[in-house]
Amino acid sequence: MLPYMDRSFYTNDKCTGCGTCTRICPVKNIKLVNEQPEWLHKCEFCLACFHWCPQEAIQSSELENTIQYHHPDVKVSDMLTPDL
Repeated sequence: MLPYMDRSFYTNDKCTGCGTCTRICPVKNIKLVNEQPEWLHKCEFCLACFHWCPQEAIQSSELENTIQYHHPDVKVSDMLTPDL
């Protein structure tokens, strides 16, 4: 069931199509389609896309009361995977 947890993910109107979510996902579960993220259902539910979205645009019905957080000493550049 875990790989399908991303079925609850969506973006709100704050999404700019920056692609941070696609680059931060450790299992390459997100691709951009028309500058919007699309989840590919091989999610590990690490929530990196949710926590590192610079616009706080990624939402989920599973995360309604969850705030975005990451360690203050870790930068997004430390987490990003290189573009292939």
